[in-house]
Order: sequence, then C-alpha cells, then structure tokens
Amino acid sequence: MERLFNFIYFKNYIKGRNRVIKDVLMDQKFVSGIGNIYANEILFFCKVKPSRNVRKLKDFELRKIIHHTKKILENAIKLGGSSIKNFSSANGKKGSFQQHFYVYGKKGQLCLNISCRSRIIKSTISNRATFLCSKCQK
Repeated sequence: MERLFNFIYFKNYIKGRNRVIKDVLMDQKFVSGIGNIYANEILFFCKVKPSRNVRKLKDFELRKIIHHTKKILENAIKLGGSSIKNFSSANGKKGSFQQHFYVYGKKGQLCLNISCRSRIIKSTISNRATFLCSKCQK
C-alpha cells in the first residue's frame, strides 16, 4: 500500500469522476479495506466534509487523505480492527480500534478537536451512516 497508494494514483483514479469523497474511499476498487467506519475517521482527520465532490478537492487535501488513510489503517491493524457487535478474530480476540473513534457513532457528542467543541452530527451518504463535525470539516 505504501508505494502504490500515492498522489498520482489518487489523481488518476478520480479524474473525470463525479462522486463524493466518502464513496470513493469506500470503493474497494480504489483501496480495499476502507469501510464506512474508517472513511468517517479519515475524513475527520483530514477536515474534509464526506459529501464533497472529488472534483472540488485541492491537491493538498488529496495528500492529507493519503497520509491519514495510511495512518488510520496502520493503527487499526495494530489494534486488531474495530469490533462492532459480536465480531472477533480467528483467535477469538476482539479488536480495540473502536475505543479510538473520533466521530464514528458519536452523534451529539462534543468534537474532540480542542479548538472546536461543536457537536458531532449524523447524516446519510449512499445509505450509510455518516458522522462529522460540520465546523471542522469543510
């Protein structure tokens, strides 16, 4: 992932597409392993609104998305993933990344960005729950 998931790949993938960034991130043909939870978290750290069209993203935002995607996925792997409901790994161990969520499932809670402290809102994008801070994410 380190070498192949880069700025040039990202730019080429979104060229001519008319989709929102959250949908692109969850597209397994783009990068496999990013589901709804990770897409919410990645976009929060990048301060990018999930409903932004990919054609309107600036190059510096694409670079932030690449950086935070790698960082969040690496951290999630170290922590064994996110155990939602009754999921556990083959060895019976539950992941603990869900204890580090900043926005996912946090509707109504205060944004964890110290300079913000707005409330996390929940919306729906492509029939998926979407959590964001409308003040931090533009």
